[in-house]
Amino acid sequence: MARNRDTRADLVQTMARLLRDQGYTATGRAQLLAESGVSNGSLYHHFPGGMEQLAEAALEASGQAVADALSEALNGAPNAALGVIRFLEVAEGPVAGDPCPGCPIAPTALESPIISPRLRAAAARCFDQWETLIAARLQADGWPEDSIAETASAALSLIEGALLLARVSGQNSHLANAKRAAQSLLAVPSVPREN
Repeated sequence: MARNRDTRADLVQTMARLLRDQGYTATGRAQLLAESGVSNGSLYHHFPGGMEQLAEAALEASGQAVADALSEALNGAPNAALGVIRFLEVAEGPVAGDPCPGCPIAPTALESPIISPRLRAAAARCFDQWETLIAARLQADGWPEDSIAETASAALSLIEGALLLARVSGQNSHLANAKRAAQSLLAVPSVPREN
């Protein structure tokens, strides 16, 4: 018996991979259809807004996958620093020594301010979600309220910068450096004693 194909999921999964690997402007409809095995009619049936609407759905799917991995790493660690380190280990890739695939949102996020406010907003929502997860973990770790937002932003910047440098340079040493920096950045601050 033939399997009933989920063409919408196939389109989103293929687009997510293409956006991670080459960004939005380098991804053409013909390539997407060929690699997904889906027809042009099915593309517009599921995504009447065409490639941009599909790209938005793919960014959201990739963003949620990252959020799930980040949440698991943060929640499974004794503190935020070790959670970020665990996440960087997962983000490095399945095989040690292979080139880091980088952030699946970054290629499109970097070009989105020029090409599409819709995709820029989708990428921004992903980054906001990840920063919120880090902030929640810092709060659970007892960080002072007035430093949580700034520290969560710095931690996300550390993660994204390391992933970008590792992907562009082909050197995973950037991830190792980021792990060491996360230990310093996210060391639980001492709470001042009341006199």
